[in-house]
Amino acid sequence: MRKTLFISVAVAALALVGAGGAAMAAGGFGTPGTTKFRDLSASASVYDSNGTQLFISVDRGIQTFKLRGVAGPPVMVGPQTVLNWSGFTADGSFVGGCVVIPDSAFVVAGNLSSATLNVDPSMEAQCPGFAVPAGAGGRPGLPNIVPNAGGGGGGGDGSTITANLTWTSNGAVMQSTFVSSSKCQGALAHAVGSSSNTFSSVAGSVSALVDISTITASISQFDNTETITSLFSDACVGA
Repeated sequence: MRKTLFISVAVAALALVGAGGAAMAAGGFGTPGTTKFRDLSASASVYDSNGTQLFISVDRGIQTFKLRGVAGPPVMVGPQTVLNWSGFTADGSFVGGCVVIPDSAFVVAGNLSSATLNVDPSMEAQCPGFAVPAGAGGRPGLPNIVPNAGGGGGGGDGSTITANLTWTSNGAVMQSTFVSSSKCQGALAHAVGSSSNTFSSVAGSVSALVDISTITASISQFDNTETITSLFSDACVGA
């Protein structure tokens, strides 16, 4: 049951990335004005011969964190590169972490034909709080705005990882474009963007695994230009 659930969650996460900007609406956090940004990511659901299952996601772009121990709205920072991983060992023990890594540790080919991740604990800094996913409103111009209210988030718990991975595209790249707007109490956010996604294989090594087999993996790029006329009120974002 646990393995089936893990696979379903991982596949759903990849499908969200693959759907791209076409289904995304404007909104999210952001300062009034016009903002342009690019987001590059790669993710993989993998397992080893001992039965450990792991979902790995690395993302470069504007990051949103619900700061640990700090009440109030999430904070947007970056661009920077963040590595998240989570999963279960064969005995059901949870493994996971969130770290900020150097941009140079994550390289994506311009045509999404490949991506590489090379990290070790010496270059990792713990995330300052809970990383808000892009699909949950963690970037300007994305849907399902996360409420500002509430206490501080979790984030990095001190866990580190060593990973040397290469993603290789299957050669098919799905491209999408979108134009969307959101309005609330006179504030307007208008966004135009595009996304590209390719499913891939992944090979290499991860310190949490004795070997590596792929369930599913992908490489993605998202470009967005958003214009916000004024700051969305607390009532609009659920504070």
